[in-house]
Amino acid sequence: METRNYELMFIAAPELAEDDLDAVLQRVQRYLESAEAQVASFKSWGLRRLAYSIKGQREGRYYLVQFTASPEVVNDLDRNLRLVEGVLRHLVTRVDELQVPESSPESVMETPAAAPQPETADESADSEPSDTTEAAAEA
Repeated sequence: METRNYELMFIAAPELAEDDLDAVLQRVQRYLESAEAQVASFKSWGLRRLAYSIKGQREGRYYLVQFTASPEVVNDLDRNLRLVEGVLRHLVTRVDELQVPESSPESVMETPAAAPQPETADESADSEPSDTTEAAAEA
């Protein structure tokens, strides 16, 4: 069976108690382990402001999971994440190579409740727009 590299980004509800959040994280990890996926990293990006309201929430706890699995596992993971109450939104993408950063966001397994401060509006205003933003502006 052919395996491919994937990234799962999901947003957990910010009001979840620490025990409930740990249960959501363990559920995702257990599913990947039971499906024989090879997890390369499981990182917390912390609490961040959402671009728009999702299920009445303006903030969410972001998580990035990089793993290797078969396409069938990804389909089942997608279906299972829709049923998890604490997950506001998720997205699984296929990547050519897994690029696991050694620093930046905290590893979930070391500090599950660690949450860096969200970036301020001043920091985001200094950054240059992406190519897709410039292309949309020209059109």
